[in-house]
Amino acid sequence: METNVVLRSDGHIMWDSPAITKSSCKVDVSYFPFDGQQCRLTFGSWTYNGNQIDLRNQLDTGDLTDFVENVEWEVLGMPATRNVITYGCCSEPYPDVTYTLLLRRRASFYIFNLLLPCIMVSFLAPLGFYLPADSGEKVSLGVTVLLALTVFQLLVAESMPPSESVPLIGKYYIATMTMITASTALTIFIMNVHHCGPGARPVPPWARRLILHHMARLCCVYEVGESCKSPRRAPGRRTAQRRNGEWKKVAKVMDRFFMWVFFLMVFLMSVLVLGKAA
Repeated sequence: METNVVLRSDGHIMWDSPAITKSSCKVDVSYFPFDGQQCRLTFGSWTYNGNQIDLRNQLDTGDLTDFVENVEWEVLGMPATRNVITYGCCSEPYPDVTYTLLLRRRASFYIFNLLLPCIMVSFLAPLGFYLPADSGEKVSLGVTVLLALTVFQLLVAESMPPSESVPLIGKYYIATMTMITASTALTIFIMNVHHCGPGARPVPPWARRLILHHMARLCCVYEVGESCKSPRRAPGRRTAQRRNGEWKKVAKVMDRFFMWVFFLMVFLMSVLVLGKAA
């Protein structure tokens, strides 16, 4: 493109040459969607050395007067630095001006559409331990929550550029899915304990002392006494009935205990992720 050159009487030459440049930079999505990026634009001449062309920036920052606001990125600044480099091949200096474009992602869209729904769905998983063992929906709830998180994770993968680093929200999804898988496996084990039947072995002494006494008191699970109007049963049948009731109480105490444990895990993980947004 041919443009005019202004030659002043004092020897200064001003050349305004319009140009549209395109550049790309490596994106680090480790803290997606709370990430920030730094893109460097270097302007210099490798044809003429510094003795022939001297490049200097007039301002310490780039001119963002004509910048058009972007819905996804917020420009924090564009500082400029002048560098003088001497390469091994040549003794002459080669100056250049580097503009660093500081960007920060607007995370509101991702918080309200991907992160908060995941947190709310995650709090449903511990409630599976609160369901009665006879309802038959304990395992179904865990599987449904796991499928919902899988769909959300696919949406996150589609909205991110390819990168070698795992984003923060991806780690949160994986940790939550691992937790829900563990809670579903524990639910299956607890249901097996609940439905062990009268023919099961007696509760071991260590389990009786740890679960039926200490953990039951901690989780506020108390025994309901036998009604005085209930018909009397044979001693053997009464022993089997008491044994079955003890195993059901063991299952109930474990349900309450793991419910609070997983509630605490979900709360801590959510606070850790949302704390990155502050």
